[in-house]
Amino acid sequence: MRNGGLGLRRVSSLASSAFLASAAGTRQLQDHILHRTHQTHDDTYDRCLAARVSSGIALPEDSKTHRQRIWDKAVVDSEYDQLLSKYIDPYHRARLLAAAAPHSGDWLHTLPISACGLHLEGSAIRVAVGLRLGCAICETHPCPCGSMVDPLGQHALSCKKNAGRVQRHAWLNDLIHRALIRADTPAVKEPQGLSRTDGKRPDGLTLVPWLSGRSATSRVQW
Repeated sequence: MRNGGLGLRRVSSLASSAFLASAAGTRQLQDHILHRTHQTHDDTYDRCLAARVSSGIALPEDSKTHRQRIWDKAVVDSEYDQLLSKYIDPYHRARLLAAAAPHSGDWLHTLPISACGLHLEGSAIRVAVGLRLGCAICETHPCPCGSMVDPLGQHALSCKKNAGRVQRHAWLNDLIHRALIRADTPAVKEPQGLSRTDGKRPDGLTLVPWLSGRSATSRVQW
């Protein structure tokens, strides 16, 4: 998930890391059971290790060879770099980079608890997965704004006439407002008289100073 996936791995990609970590972590026990000396080599382990080296995948430090995560991270990073190098289209490159950004996959770890507002509907998961993987999520159709929506559906994320735009905007405002209230920080939504010289104004303002005598403000943009 850290590299933009869904956490569903291929056995062919994960097998070598699992074997090498297991073999390295139990080497002393194997030597004791099989009465092997330190000069004795494990041919299967050596062949798997040589395949790693020939593929250009970095090897972990000797003190970390028993950790499968360390072995696997090198494989995942290598596959991610190969996948990124194959894409020339700016959209897909941006998608991969965004999916691998820190915390971009946190929603995949969230427990679906309806009482806490953490339960996603099936259609929401379908769209989220489609955008993350670059899959087609709709048919080509005209948008009310006059633009054509392609199967990837990214136009809806920026269209000002999107039906869910205002609703999502209000949900984020409510989320920030509730968080401030739970933190015992009085806050008000959509305050008046906060316009700046450029015509912009914040969507929320704390009623007490937040830092250096100034109030904290929030502005949700799309």
